[in-house]
Amino acid sequence: MSELGSKEKKGTKQSPSLKARALRLLSLREYSRKGMAAKLAESEQRWVRLAKTDIEEDLSADQNSLPVKSTAIEIEAILDDFEARGWLSDERFAEALVRRRGERYGIRKIQDELERAGVDSSKSALLLKTLKETEYQRAYELWSRKFGAPAKDQKEKAKHYRFLASKGFSSEVVSKVIAGQRQD
Repeated sequence: MSELGSKEKKGTKQSPSLKARALRLLSLREYSRKGMAAKLAESEQRWVRLAKTDIEEDLSADQNSLPVKSTAIEIEAILDDFEARGWLSDERFAEALVRRRGERYGIRKIQDELERAGVDSSKSALLLKTLKETEYQRAYELWSRKFGAPAKDQKEKAKHYRFLASKGFSSEVVSKVIAGQRQD
């Protein structure tokens, strides 16, 4: 091997395209449009900082080799393309989130998470309606796994109540579970 080949830039990585990064992210799990846009913007900032660091370390680097900073318009164009192809879907993201969180959390907590993710409330309304039908059962199962037996005193009742309320179950359902009432 020649010495010339080993003197090439070591450690300098070429930034993968935004489209490639978006596909990699989608291959791992579902994302909402808002979540994917945030991830791509964050990723682009990291690659720009990395490129600047590499150039500062290598003073002989060509200054024109800085990556072109992607704009929000480019990210939106990629997201539009992915939605048109069916690769990115807020409905699928909402279904996956409800499946993932439904057993451990109440409607209120799941609805807040969907809103933070930017999912339109009209798209998630049907999912939340079906979740509401099973809320008592899910709360009861969660409570029985955690505590197993009814509270003996007021302090313990308050602890049970706080636990279920923190998981996003409605106060009506929490009260029924703690009181030992069966679902209507």
